[in-house]
Amino acid sequence: MLKNRYQEILIGMGLMSLVRGLISCKRKRSTLLIDDPRFSGESYHYHYLGEMEIQSLIRLGKTYEIPELIELKNFLLPASIEFVTSDLRLRLGKTPFENLREVLRKFPELLDSSDLDLFYNDSPEAFNEYFIDEVKRYESSCFESSKRNKNFRYELQGPKWLKSVYSKFVELINREYVASKDLKFSGLIHLLGLSAEEKLKTYLPPEELPFYFFRLLSPVYRLQDFFLSTQLKRRLLLSGGDYKESTVQYWQFHERKFENLLLASFEGVISGDRVLFFAHLPEDVPFKVKTQFNIFRKNQMVPLKRLTSPIPPTELTFITQDELLGSETPYRVVAQSNGLANYQWPYPDLPGSKAEFYFKEMQDFYLSDSSNLPFYPLTTESRGMQSVSMDLRTLRDYRKSEEFILTRLPLEIATEDKSIQGFEYWGPFRYRGLGLMALCYGIEGV
Repeated sequence: MLKNRYQEILIGMGLMSLVRGLISCKRKRSTLLIDDPRFSGESYHYHYLGEMEIQSLIRLGKTYEIPELIELKNFLLPASIEFVTSDLRLRLGKTPFENLREVLRKFPELLDSSDLDLFYNDSPEAFNEYFIDEVKRYESSCFESSKRNKNFRYELQGPKWLKSVYSKFVELINREYVASKDLKFSGLIHLLGLSAEEKLKTYLPPEELPFYFFRLLSPVYRLQDFFLSTQLKRRLLLSGGDYKESTVQYWQFHERKFENLLLASFEGVISGDRVLFFAHLPEDVPFKVKTQFNIFRKNQMVPLKRLTSPIPPTELTFITQDELLGSETPYRVVAQSNGLANYQWPYPDLPGSKAEFYFKEMQDFYLSDSSNLPFYPLTTESRGMQSVSMDLRTLRDYRKSEEFILTRLPLEIATEDKSIQGFEYWGPFRYRGLGLMALCYGIEGV
């Protein structure tokens, strides 16, 4: 039986809302997590994890005694991420040495020819061990910096040739087209930003450069979120929290302040001190995310006859072409394992736009991509989805110094462009950079 009032109401079921719910219970706060199917927290970087995100989640588990996070590696499957642009295909996700070799094959300008022999001096095993240790050092430094709320500066340690590769990466990744005369690295930023944060980017500020370098070379794992969420839900209930799978039927506000909500499952009116949204917002609610940045919603195509399985797709492919980097059709995504799982295609969230307006264009891209890439066009159905991407391509910030790790993006939940007191956005775009890792640092909140 649900209570009439809670100190925290969490909207949107997912990994981070469950973790926040457990933290709130540890703090003796009455907590309700509402799993409204209209509020989806699905994001690529919540499911496909690198070593940095894994270390951050394990630390949360140790801090708040959450066994499932401490043993997070039991919920991980080996995975791969592939970037496909006009000129290259970059397949990542294996060991650091294999990833580095693949990157240098496709981006040979990152390694000076005089250092080529040094690359093979160390064994792959020795490099892999060094890299993982360096990632852990970097992640730990980010965590300490986030707690001190100080600017973060990181210096890579290790072989001189690797420092040279990193320096070249820093130099070339933000290089303007007028200097480079090609879009090779622009395409890399474009797809890296989507895989690591689900943000469209054309520039990386100083504090994000090491994060993206490590993300590029890190092994990739697919989170078995079905199993992990099942166990975390059980632990939330055992810790004194409440969980309800239901649609929010009605929201009541008074003078721009949240008063209460009514669930469709007839529990009665429920009020709360704070409402935290861990989701992309649906379109049919009396409020919106107020942001200066454009949003892309998504269509998807999924097989009509697909067995429901808790085993998720482990191969993720991001596709774009040079001429699409600044367009309104900036990328496509194929998620698959032993065949096509689903195909996603974004469209701009404009006044009056609907998913069905773009079905024909998506189907054309789908047939074109299936003829060029190793997946087969299947009998499918098309439908919109609540997940979104944020467009930061217009954000050009040529700072020379680093900002705080937990720099917030200007996002507020509002109605008629006025913020609603008591509503807080805790979704995947809460922080400017560092993706899931930053949210792990900020999830404790106040």
